[in-house]
Amino acid sequence: MKKSTLFLLFLTVFSFQKNFAQCLLERIPLNNQVNSSTVIVEGKVIAKTSYWDTRHFNIYTVNRVEVYKVFKGAYVEEINVITPGGTIGTDAEVVTPSLQLDIEDKGVFMLFEDNMLLDAPHALAQKFKPYSGPQGYYKYNVIDNLVINPFHVEEGIANFYQSVIQLTGIDPIEVRPFAFNRTANRSQEDNQAIAIVTFSPTTVTAGTKTILTINGTDFGTTPQNVGFRNSDDGGSSYVFALASQILTWTDTQITVEVPSKAGTGTIAIINSAGDTILASSSSSLAVDYAQLNATYDVGSGDYAYQTQHINDDGSGGYVWQMFTDFDSNTAAKESFIRAFDSWRCETAINWTIGATTTNDVVASDGINIIRFDNGAELPDGVLGRCTSRYSGCIVGGTDLQWYVSELDINFNDTTNWQYGPTLANGAQIDFETVAVHELGHGHQLAHVINSSAIMNYSLGFGVNKRVLSSNDIACAGDIQSRSNSFTPCGQPSMVDFDCSTLSINESNLAEAISVYPNPATNELFIKKLNNSIALDRIEIYSVTGKMVYSEIVEESVLEQKLDLRTFSKGVYFLSISSGINNTVKKIVIN
Repeated sequence: MKKSTLFLLFLTVFSFQKNFAQCLLERIPLNNQVNSSTVIVEGKVIAKTSYWDTRHFNIYTVNRVEVYKVFKGAYVEEINVITPGGTIGTDAEVVTPSLQLDIEDKGVFMLFEDNMLLDAPHALAQKFKPYSGPQGYYKYNVIDNLVINPFHVEEGIANFYQSVIQLTGIDPIEVRPFAFNRTANRSQEDNQAIAIVTFSPTTVTAGTKTILTINGTDFGTTPQNVGFRNSDDGGSSYVFALASQILTWTDTQITVEVPSKAGTGTIAIINSAGDTILASSSSSLAVDYAQLNATYDVGSGDYAYQTQHINDDGSGGYVWQMFTDFDSNTAAKESFIRAFDSWRCETAINWTIGATTTNDVVASDGINIIRFDNGAELPDGVLGRCTSRYSGCIVGGTDLQWYVSELDINFNDTTNWQYGPTLANGAQIDFETVAVHELGHGHQLAHVINSSAIMNYSLGFGVNKRVLSSNDIACAGDIQSRSNSFTPCGQPSMVDFDCSTLSINESNLAEAISVYPNPATNELFIKKLNNSIALDRIEIYSVTGKMVYSEIVEESVLEQKLDLRTFSKGVYFLSISSGINNTVKKIVIN
């Protein structure tokens, strides 16, 4: 990992867009969380500060929480909740999935003592971490009176109080009053003159500087908040455009950049306090894809910036290294490489896999590691994690540039994985699907709200999504174009990956199969040109990544005929597996 000498006079606040979702999570029931937590509090985040750990391995954020109620534990007025990731100077770290909090976030925290040694100027009292990672926080959506968790959405904050009290068996300790707006859902009835009439375009991309124009009546002349459905929780809450992303605001029209975390769904005008809907659209905004952004404040408010890749290894991109025990797990290794090759061959990202490493740690050490965790290293319910590290610099005194400096992926070694090429059943997590998704985050793709998409905010048991859709490819292509065109902070730009450099076995498989006719109408033929190759499985995926056909191929068959009469017209992806190798071909059905 290369790091240039960077100079930054003052950087007050910085955070990367959050990935708070079910990817790489296994549900932990509420009763388990209550029983396993030593402290449960309701509170609000009032301050955030990031520190390196004392070994300088990783960055952690100390979130100071003002306590409203104590459901379990002793009376306390403030606590520190430690979460992975954060920013120090021009070094940033994002861990997905993990709990990442914003100032003013309110909710209930399920906690236990944290023993991480941080390089802080003074000892931190009342230091805790969330039990079960992001599942250990129940976030309040005060606008809709909802309590939101990656696997749990409950209507009524007061109702959730009772759910917790029934499990603790004691009344909470009231530390300070907390009142939420119970009439927020009815607010539009009180603001009949305010209305969203139209918006354009109706289909957008997020985190790409795309501008949305909202037309309506009585918006006023003082900017409020523009709310989009949050792609990180399936749209259960709103994410607001930054003040700097609201470009114009008049009584009848608003122009706004679509923020990175915006997902498909209705849009809303929300008051400046963020707790009352003033107007909501009657139709949904469609978000095809989203990109991760960097958000920073150098004294004049938050601004969102796009990220990119560089030529980190001197050979065009980045070298990943498998820890020895991951490398020795043949099924996991082959599954990961199939996911790896999907991104490389479809989007030209220059990733390669180098020699194995004996460094068995996720750390800022210049090694892009692929590994399994050891014991209870990952929080309960976390199946794996992707850690993205960034470096940045100020250019021209005002412009801040950020690039990916290191990537680490850590999988749970006790999960019931299906490594493939057989599909996962309802009791298994498909390893290749998860790897494709998390490598998508490494590629700088953000979540979408689309149950058939690889980058959907939620993946679960028995879900098999191994083929990139046209939206995934378009999103990655835009990032890749940036990465091989610009030189952030003087770093060399990435060079497109040449898919012809793949192993001879993978190349042979693609060359040993003929698919015809293409385009096809009623039937499609798959013919082996090399009798020494045995095909295992044929799968067809829609452009949204949904598998619509699957068949096991008998070894003796030289030519396989597929009946297409029940297929709708359009573009599909044909996936053909042979042993550890896999090739994907695009087909058109007329």
